Amino acid sequence: MTISFDDDLNRQLQNPEFQKEWLRQTILDYIENGDYIEFFRALEQVIKARTTVTDFAQQVGINRVQLVDILHGRTKTPSLITIGKILSGLGYTLDVKSA
Repeated sequence: MTISFDDDLNRQLQNPEFQKEWLRQTILDYIENGDYIEFFRALEQVIKARTTVTDFAQQVGINRVQLVDILHGRTKTPSLITIGKILSGLGYTLDVKSA
């Protein structure tokens, strides 16, 4: 029996510590290579591991269509406030540290 990457990732994303590390790594990758789409895809995967996108959008007070556009890379520059709402809704914050 073969397990697909997506199925394995979905299984691992049930673990809150894995979710946190997954998002942390994609943020670091985004900072390094500018690939925001992977970061937003990771956000979507974590959201879907916890709930539906519709329920999450209602929970954090973001229009569902706007949230889907962000997660699919159609909104190239979401505001820091919006990113903060998404991360806060997942139980995370942004942190600035010395390099």
